[in-house]
Amino acid sequence: MKSKIKNLNSKTQAGQSLVEMIVALAIILTGLIGALTLTISNLSASGEAGTRVVATNLAREGIDVVRNIRDTNWLKNSPWDDLLYDGADYTTIAVFNPAADPAWQLNFTPSAIDETAAKLYLSAENLYLQNIAPPGGTKTLYSRLLTLDPICLNLATKIESITGGACVGGEEKIGIRVKSEVAWTESGRSHTIVLEDKLYNWR
Repeated sequence: MKSKIKNLNSKTQAGQSLVEMIVALAIILTGLIGALTLTISNLSASGEAGTRVVATNLAREGIDVVRNIRDTNWLKNSPWDDLLYDGADYTTIAVFNPAADPAWQLNFTPSAIDETAAKLYLSAENLYLQNIAPPGGTKTLYSRLLTLDPICLNLATKIESITGGACVGGEEKIGIRVKSEVAWTESGRSHTIVLEDKLYNWR
């Protein structure tokens, strides 16, 4: 009789040990899956953060291009907004050509303001170029468009306005609002960064 009870106890203990082992494995697996998911999420967020930093710098570069053209106009004693507005369009792309003078120029040509021209390419020298696919260059995720709107001063009221069109009679163009928009698609989601600055006709 005692041997039967011992056998039952040992079977019960073996069953309990098996259940405990299964529960322990389930807890360990849950922890591992959670840690793996968190690691993948962190890696993805880190990659997206890096992409966003590049996009922000490209948007900042667009504003700097316009500022440099304005400053160069001052140095050359040219009209301060020379090459910054073609009289019809306000949307443009910044084209870099080291052989040209100046190297940075704005292209207002309507045919240039499309998805292909707005795309940025990475050259073999690690320069981001627009409007051309450089030899040995690769297409990047990014597109960049610049919008230049005149800042008008009402000479009677001394109030500034940005209407999205040319300044009218009784107004003086005193500056340009520059909007630099960089767009890209990553992991099936569209992203956009827009930076804005006002550049005036005074030092």
